[in-house]
Amino acid sequence: MAGTFIDRTDMLAAQVGAGPLVGKVEVNQVYAQNQHESTEFNHPDGGKDHFLRDPLFERSMQYGEKLAHSLITENGSDIVQGMIDVVEDLSLQVFVQAPVEFGDLKASGHPTVTDDGEIVYDRPPNMHRLSEEELREKSKISHLFWPSRYLRSRKWR
Repeated sequence: MAGTFIDRTDMLAAQVGAGPLVGKVEVNQVYAQNQHESTEFNHPDGGKDHFLRDPLFERSMQYGEKLAHSLITENGSDIVQGMIDVVEDLSLQVFVQAPVEFGDLKASGHPTVTDDGEIVYDRPPNMHRLSEEELREKSKISHLFWPSRYLRSRKWR
């Protein structure tokens, strides 16, 4: 590697940047927050509440290590790719842990990364945000035969 320590440090600082690097995973369905936060719901088809929070907390050390290893590499810094890998893994965890029902919530993970306020990564979700009409149809189907199937607090009689 050519250059002095100061030269290489300056090069690394230029690659890493001075602004914030932010990774996000959004689950863009109108009912996502309710499904995420409500512990009263039953999920007979699989999945669970806190499907975004739990994997983030459970994997935070792994994510931190990933970012640390990508901060300084043989070729400089690959921190942006490290953050992309983290948000993609978290999006995958949403797919694994979100309630199943029709599968639209699971497939709605939308990972993005911004570097100093500029979008550097934006993978669209695998499932679009459901329209009002699609939500009405989904509601009709899910309550057609067993209206209280998804509520823990009520028993089917």
